[in-house]
Amino acid sequence: MLRAALVLSLAVTTCAGAAATQDVPARNSLALGEPWAGRLANGVQLTREGADHFTWDPVLRHTPNRGWRRWGTVRLVRTVLTVLAEYRAAHPEAPRVGIGDLSRPHGGDFGPKFGGIGHASHQNGLDVDIYYPRRDHLEREAFRVGQIDRPLAQELVDRFVRAGATKVFVGPRTGLRGPRRIVRRLVHHDNHLHVRLRNDPPRRVLLGDSVEGRAIYAYRVGNPSARRLLVVGTIHGTEPAGLTVTRRLLRIAPPLHAELWIVPTMNPDGLAHGTRANAAGVDLNRDFGRFSQPETRIARALIRRIRPSLSVWFHQPQGLVRAYGPSVSVGRSYAALAHERYRTLAWPPGTAARWQNGLGERSFVVELGRGRLRPRAAARHVRAILALAG
Repeated sequence: MLRAALVLSLAVTTCAGAAATQDVPARNSLALGEPWAGRLANGVQLTREGADHFTWDPVLRHTPNRGWRRWGTVRLVRTVLTVLAEYRAAHPEAPRVGIGDLSRPHGGDFGPKFGGIGHASHQNGLDVDIYYPRRDHLEREAFRVGQIDRPLAQELVDRFVRAGATKVFVGPRTGLRGPRRIVRRLVHHDNHLHVRLRNDPPRRVLLGDSVEGRAIYAYRVGNPSARRLLVVGTIHGTEPAGLTVTRRLLRIAPPLHAELWIVPTMNPDGLAHGTRANAAGVDLNRDFGRFSQPETRIARALIRRIRPSLSVWFHQPQGLVRAYGPSVSVGRSYAALAHERYRTLAWPPGTAARWQNGLGERSFVVELGRGRLRPRAAARHVRAILALAG
């Protein structure tokens, strides 16, 4: 019961001079990019040892592991500590579990220049190496497969799968198994299992409510310390194809060099009713400047708040990219990247892009074609946005 309470609270107590569990700070850790090409922002350091774990340096081959090799996201560190506490609660006589490398303090390359054969991944705080328990209960890596306590090692694999690991790499000679889509055999893993968690979902921000009280949300994806890009899927309820692009953007790995602010719709009432205008009968893309409607006031407040370096507004059905004034160059670039036609056209009065261009901001319109957007076309627009994001 005591250990179960520790698992739930993650509070700090002491056991033989070591922390029983780590008091993981509540902070917004960000795993940016991919595990093999990424960075870590606002990570936390795993303690050198605790009641349930010790750390092992895979290069120097001793305990503890050096501090700069023990950084991860808050969720990774909490997941590892919780899994190991539950495992030791089930096996109180088992030795502590060895933990190897996570990521460097700010993520990034963890290759051979950092010692040993290095890591191809471990770059964004979502990967951790866990050493297999030894049959002789020694707290060190198993140098031979015959030294592994296979039943306990298999239980660790199973527990990390249940904890939500997206990948668990195990040695080809260990005999360890699990769901094929998750548990994979990989060379150089006969002495440890490699756990990878999926990234956190995009952060949702409530911007306000429409005329009829429907919520308008933005989703933040990427590096909050970098420049910001605004992407709006639809502002006219009869032009919903841009939603296909925003849905895909919400599934990407967070970009390293930009933060995307993704607004699926600025007109949820029009989308619900299948009307171009909002519930008050106002064309929202002619209301920028007057800001008579709650939806355009929400858009104005958001733009003033984040000051995007670039804004992309999706429309239909002309099948082209249109830009004017300070946005011509970036509009042309986007059209080339997305393999779409381009035209330089002056903005009608009251449009979002005209208002933003008047503020000196770059903002342009992507007019998708009629009907539903095909997956390949949507993928091209996602790639174009990410290319402009850097």
